Amino acid sequence: MTITALELLPIGMIRQHLRVDHEDEDELIELYAESALAWSLWFCDNPKLTQVSDFKASFKTAMLLLIAHSYENREAVAVGVSGDEMPLGVTSQLWSSRDLSSTTKEAPNESG
Repeated sequence: MTITALELLPIGMIRQHLRVDHEDEDELIELYAESALAWSLWFCDNPKLTQVSDFKASFKTAMLLLIAHSYENREAVAVGVSGDEMPLGVTSQLWSSRDLSSTTKEAPNESG
């Protein structure tokens, strides 16, 4: 069974997290959501994540953080900006969903 990002996170919830009050960018937001799901599934490497009910709130929170990052940082390079990863960020949120018994696969590429 293939789960879509919008099955885990309704578009309205994603818009609320992004503080977006229009539908004009829904296609772009959905693309970011699918990318966030693909990366999160890769990171967790957990074959038990097969149904919507298998996904914890922390997994969904991590997806929201990744979606927001993609939405706010649309360029590959930021000039004159410094930043640090926030504590209790994406990897911390996903840690409880990881399957530590298997080997980590290569990160998903640009095409999925």
